[in-house]
Amino acid sequence: MSMKTSQIATLFGCLFLIGSAEVLAGPMMGAMSADFGVRSSAIAYLPAAYGLSYGAVALLAGPLSDRWGRKRPLQAGLLGFALLSALIPSAPHLLAAIVLSALAGVCAAVVQPNALALVADESLPEQVGRRLGHVFIGLMLAFVLTPVLAGRLADTWGWRSAYYALAALAVLAALAVSRAFADRVPGTGPHAAHMNFMATHREALKTPGARRRLSASYLWLGLLAGFYGLAVIAGNLASGKLQRMAGEAALPGAALVAAVGLLGFMLPVGSMAQLALLGLPWAFGYGCAGPLHHARLSALSERCRGTINSYHASLLNLGIFSVSFALGTVVPRFSVTLFCGLVGVVTLLGACLLIPWPRRKTQAVAA
Repeated sequence: MSMKTSQIATLFGCLFLIGSAEVLAGPMMGAMSADFGVRSSAIAYLPAAYGLSYGAVALLAGPLSDRWGRKRPLQAGLLGFALLSALIPSAPHLLAAIVLSALAGVCAAVVQPNALALVADESLPEQVGRRLGHVFIGLMLAFVLTPVLAGRLADTWGWRSAYYALAALAVLAALAVSRAFADRVPGTGPHAAHMNFMATHREALKTPGARRRLSASYLWLGLLAGFYGLAVIAGNLASGKLQRMAGEAALPGAALVAAVGLLGFMLPVGSMAQLALLGLPWAFGYGCAGPLHHARLSALSERCRGTINSYHASLLNLGIFSVSFALGTVVPRFSVTLFCGLVGVVTLLGACLLIPWPRRKTQAVAA
C-alpha cells in the first residue's frame, strides 16, 4: 500500500492549517488591538490559548481515532476549526476571541494526531518517514508563509479576512479528506478488540519503546520547535534519503546534530549572517529528525497508533510552552547565552534517548 499524491496533499494542507493558526495573529496585532481596544501585546493571548488547549486535549483525540477510525474525527476537527476561525472576527471583545481561539486549539488537537496516524496507516512501513517528511513541510511552510500572507491580507482587506480565509481553507481540507480517504477503523482483524478509554492509554504507554520516545518528544522535539524555515523544510525533504543512507543511525544522529547546533547559539556572533549560519545545523537536524521520530512512534503499535501520536502532540506542545516560559523567566534575570545553554543541554539529553543503547540481557530463571 502506497500513499497517493492526493492523500499526501490533503494531509499537507491539514498541517498547514494547524501551523497557520499558531502564527496568524502575529503580524496583525496592531490592527486587532485597535479593534478590541487593548494593548497589542494582549493579542498574544490568542495563540497562547490555542497552543495550551491543543496540548491538553490532544491526549483525548488518539484513543478516539484508535476506536472509531481516523477519517471521521479528522473531518469533525477540520469543520470545527473552520467554524471557530470564522467566528473569531465577530468576537465582541478580546476575552471572547481568546475562548474561540482555545476551542480552535481543541479542534487542532483532533486534527494533527489523526493526520499523522493516517500517514502510517496508508504507507508502506519503509516509506513512512519519507511521507511524514513531505506532510510536515505543510506545518513548516505555515510558519514561513502565513505571517507574510496574513499581513498582506490585513493591509488589503482587514485582519478579519485572514481568519475567514483560514476557515475557508479548513472547509476545503475537510472535503478533500472525504474524497481522499476511506472510512475504516485501524487494527481490525481477528485479534482486534475494542478497548475503553483508559485501557487504550495503558496499552499505548506499555508499548515497548513508547515512553522513552515520548520523553524525547518533550525534551528534544518540543523544545526544538523553533526553526529556520527553509532549513527545516530542506531537512524534511532529506529525511527519507538520510534514513536510506544511515539506517537506524539516521534519527539519533540528526537529533544530536540539532541539539549540538542549539548549543552553538552560545558562541558570540557579530552579524545576522553569522547567526543564520550558526543556526543551520540545528534547523536542518530538526527538519531531518522530526519526521523520522514521528515514523518510529507510528510504527510502535498499530492498535494504539492514534493514542501514541496524541501523546506526542501533547508533549511537543508542552515542550514549546516550557521553552517559552523559560525564555520569559531566565532572560530578564540572566543572559540569553545561559538560556541557550540550558535549553541546549536539555534537548541534548532528549536526543540521547533516541540512541539505541545496548540493553542488558536478562537471564531466564530456571523453573
